[in-house]
Amino acid sequence: MSGLVSGLQQDHLSELIRGQDLPLPALDPSHVELILELIQLAYEGIKADYPGAVFAGDEKHLNSLMVDRLNHLVGDDPVASLLVRAVSRGTETKNYDASRFEMRPDIQISLTSRQHLFPLIVECKLIDISKGKTVDRYCKDGLARFTTGDYAWTNREAMLLAYVRDGASTTSHLQPFLAASMALSPPEYAVVSLPQKCAASLPDAVRSDHGRYFSYVHGAQNGKLPGDIAVWHLWVS
Repeated sequence: MSGLVSGLQQDHLSELIRGQDLPLPALDPSHVELILELIQLAYEGIKADYPGAVFAGDEKHLNSLMVDRLNHLVGDDPVASLLVRAVSRGTETKNYDASRFEMRPDIQISLTSRQHLFPLIVECKLIDISKGKTVDRYCKDGLARFTTGDYAWTNREAMLLAYVRDGASTTSHLQPFLAASMALSPPEYAVVSLPQKCAASLPDAVRSDHGRYFSYVHGAQNGKLPGDIAVWHLWVS
């Protein structure tokens, strides 16, 4: 039975990455920053229109509102629509070796420059220290999905969106946490570079770089390393 399962996993990978050389080419940083700006704008609109959801709603409700607002923004913006095809929530995917099915990233942004099978992944987490929504969980349940090959394993970049409710920032919380992780041997979360400010127009957007703990397992890609992944963090409050 294990041989059959392994064969089926290979079939799924073969069909998914048909004709692709992995990892895919990196996105232009200016395009990533434009998407960050769209997400910030979407959040600000939702905060104005639905303050109850922003201050008390859980992640799934916030994510649903964000996806709908982002699709409206893209549809209304001729420049954004040149870059983004559509935004979706919870679309089923698989990890790098197809050993895990029915995985559902929080937000997937389908880009006009890529097949819709390879979206930009946005994982979303609440930051509310008093209620146990800590930066440790942000990394353990969010960042780690990118270093271990659960999400964005075909890509060179991914995003983490934090809904902050307690005044925390990337400078006060994420930076020291990842610095401590980087000092471990081996570095936890495979930290290659600590968060650096990006998208200067945004209140709290940074980029960190991370190694990845897996290699590709199928066909011509077998044994190939995916290389580092750039993770763009946007913290909104």
